[in-house]
Amino acid sequence: MYLYEGFTIQSRGIGRTTSELGQPNPFNPDNMPTQPLPPGRVPPVPPPNPLVPPPPIVSPVINILAIRSQIQCTAAQITTIQAVVGPGTVITDAVVRGAIGSAHNNVFSDLTDPGMPPRQALTSPRSLITKERFRAAFGRSPEELPWRGARWDLGRIVATRLGGARATMFSSSIRISCFGWPWPGGGLDRPADYMVKTLPKRERVALGALFWRSFANGDAVSQGAAILIAGLVIRYGVSYRMLAPPLRNIHCYVKYGLLMLQHPIPQWVEDKCRAEMV
Repeated sequence: MYLYEGFTIQSRGIGRTTSELGQPNPFNPDNMPTQPLPPGRVPPVPPPNPLVPPPPIVSPVINILAIRSQIQCTAAQITTIQAVVGPGTVITDAVVRGAIGSAHNNVFSDLTDPGMPPRQALTSPRSLITKERFRAAFGRSPEELPWRGARWDLGRIVATRLGGARATMFSSSIRISCFGWPWPGGGLDRPADYMVKTLPKRERVALGALFWRSFANGDAVSQGAAILIAGLVIRYGVSYRMLAPPLRNIHCYVKYGLLMLQHPIPQWVEDKCRAEMV
């Protein structure tokens, strides 16, 4: 645009530039005269282009939180993870710890931060779009009560549980196995079949092959979702079951949070969020 600044007019033998003539440069719209605004008025904001999707909402300040969870990873597990992700990514102990830390500190942090839309929108006056996105995930209005006479509505319950999952997964009591559930006695586990595994009130988390494939593919959304799922199961016993009713289907918490952050919904979340009207 500024390549045309000082463009020389050659017609009629005139060799002066537009700036010498005191006229706006027709090739530079930034120099076109505008009507001054009245005092106190601000220029209107142009409407968004409906053909361009809005960017995801992310934390305005990069704040790397301290990961206090204990990460447990043996040389054999690292070798297995390397086989899962393939030769394109070199897996070391530092890479494993960095990947788990990133899963905590990026999308998961935004899903559970009290100042970010998933929680903030439910603890302040709720907009129409918040209600629509909540219903798209859970099939119910955030203002409905779970039962007659309940003190908290569904929206407040979800906001509280997101906060509880945050506290849980940033706790030093959580132990994270980098690959597979370490069953006592050598019990059978199939980590290639899942993203993350944990049990209610058990402060132990296992990451599966799907988590590491997401890491290799740069799918930060799925990695953050896995950490949220772990926190919700440990603290509240929210169910992995696909057809669990509203506020019991753990994948619907993920879907709601990602909708509020304007992230794409991974297909594995979409397939398993089936909020039933009960």
